Amino acid sequence: MAGKLPRIFCVLMLLMPMLGYGQQQVELVQLIKLLLTDGEGELTLSQMQISIADSKLKRNKGIFNYISNNYPQSVDSQGNITIERPVILDGLVFTDHLYLNQLDFRGGLEIRNCQFNGLTISQTTANDFIFTQNSSVNHVEVLESTFERVEVSQNTVDFGVVLEGITTSQLKIENNQVNHGEIDLLESKIIDGNLLIGDNNTQAVIVQGCDIKLGEYGEFNHYKLPGAPSGDLYLTGNTFSGDSTSRFILNKSSYLNLDIRENSFTIKVYFAEVSVSERFFLVSNDFQQPVSFEKFLFSEIWNELYWDQLEGYKLRYKEYGTQESGDFDNDIDFKNLINIYKQMHSIFISRGDLESANACYSEMKELQGQMLKHRFQQEGTFNSFLRWQLNVLLRIYTNHGTDPGLAVLMSLYVILIFSVLYVFFPSEWDADSKSRLLVSYENALKSKSKSFFGPIIVVGGSLLLTVVNAITLSINSFVTLGFGSVPTKGFARYLCIVEGFIGWFLLSIFTVALINQVLA
Repeated sequence: MAGKLPRIFCVLMLLMPMLGYGQQQVELVQLIKLLLTDGEGELTLSQMQISIADSKLKRNKGIFNYISNNYPQSVDSQGNITIERPVILDGLVFTDHLYLNQLDFRGGLEIRNCQFNGLTISQTTANDFIFTQNSSVNHVEVLESTFERVEVSQNTVDFGVVLEGITTSQLKIENNQVNHGEIDLLESKIIDGNLLIGDNNTQAVIVQGCDIKLGEYGEFNHYKLPGAPSGDLYLTGNTFSGDSTSRFILNKSSYLNLDIRENSFTIKVYFAEVSVSERFFLVSNDFQQPVSFEKFLFSEIWNELYWDQLEGYKLRYKEYGTQESGDFDNDIDFKNLINIYKQMHSIFISRGDLESANACYSEMKELQGQMLKHRFQQEGTFNSFLRWQLNVLLRIYTNHGTDPGLAVLMSLYVILIFSVLYVFFPSEWDADSKSRLLVSYENALKSKSKSFFGPIIVVGGSLLLTVVNAITLSINSFVTLGFGSVPTKGFARYLCIVEGFIGWFLLSIFTVALINQVLA
């Protein structure tokens, strides 16, 4: 290729450190020439100190502009500079901020054991991009680039690692030390692969605006090893998708702040032995699959979560979720699942979020009702049957004590049903209304008046009086105000007694439900 250094010079550049000459002082333009040199096999550049004399090369797109001007034949039709050979940068020291732009490393790029004053890689492609065991006194940024696989591990960076707008199938960010900043993964795409963010020592990990599509058995996995310093994790506005084998998991991690909001999950979510010491946010997420909590330790300072994200029996303990009748035989996991509901209900109560508290409690009692039904089917005892039916009654009458308004409505239904029955039976309060109704009807028939409405008004008035008397008797029986003696005879007397018992029982439940809501 025209303008390239002779091969013998390249070989000498590579051999000099091995011959005992130590780390070589090399200008960036010489490194560029080495990268553009044709050859077979991988190109390893090691033990060099790279300086930048040309101020233009210190700018963004400086290297790209330099190559475009001096080696135009290296720029393809799409405006990229293609490097066919695998490139390994090992033990290089860059005295100035390095910008790599619009480079296509067809054979892959590995950077290891290097020192940077700062690094920005943008609009670059590579089969594999491996960045490991490096150090930088400023930011490390990878922007708008596409790779088959990315590994960023065991690096020490003073002021943050930023991966923004990248596209890859496999991404691993693990065991990095960020002294005064955070690790940001922004507006990026994972295509049919995996994303591992593990045990980084940093103030925070931020994953925002990413489209993460996991492959078969693929995982988004964030973990911290026991004893590792706590940090923050912020997940905002991401989409997590995959097939039935894919999963999102936060695994055995301790967080100062855990903030998960406005994400969409079409895969299963697992919180496995996670603890939050300061603030926990679970806000405005769309969970379309089960959400598993296993030994989750909520914050004792601040928890902000809302039940509408989790309603519909999405909660799990590990994989357990009472979806099959046989699940109710597992008493320990059932109790652990109920404990998760109870913890969340307590959080809602402490926050004054009565709507979430009621919905969570009602769903928990529904599960307990299913367990009681299962026990009755297994045991067949009267006690198990009674406990099951009481659960059913509480659901129908007060939605398990969470809705006093429903109790009032159901009481009205009971009063009206008994009122209809009392219409057909005489009582001391209604001794002559039915006789008067018949007389009014006969008089209306014998009347010579040509008026159509007169007889109807007379008959209707007598009928209304009968209905009012029946409703009055029903109300008196239901609220058990007391009669002395029951003011009716025959079968109606027994109806009064039954209604009185029902009223006593239901009003007691209503009182408890009302007090529960007032105190909550």
